[in-house]
Amino acid sequence: MWARVVEIMTAVWLAVSPFVFRVQSDAAILWGDQIIALGICILSGLSYWRPTRYAHLLILAIAIGLIAWGRLAGTPPPFIHQNHIVVGLFLLMMAIVPNDASNPPPAWRTSSAS
Repeated sequence: MWARVVEIMTAVWLAVSPFVFRVQSDAAILWGDQIIALGICILSGLSYWRPTRYAHLLILAIAIGLIAWGRLAGTPPPFIHQNHIVVGLFLLMMAIVPNDASNPPPAWRTSSAS
């Protein structure tokens, strides 16, 4: 579940980044980043619950949206939108990591128990 923790840490960075890049006066960016960060945290947290263990895959849609938002912001994109592109690409990598990635394969777990 280490990837889910990294996704939550990335969401915290996304929530703080408007203040780091000094664009907190732009309400669309500020609230957009806050809502997206909250969505990432909720989906990552839901992945810990067995019935919703695949909720983190919905982060792929959020990541693609972040990349599109950053890329369509202009040429070249401003710093905050460059951040959106990088965060989106990073989330794409993290979202495909399975929840049990740090555990040995199931075949190894059953063979070692016998």
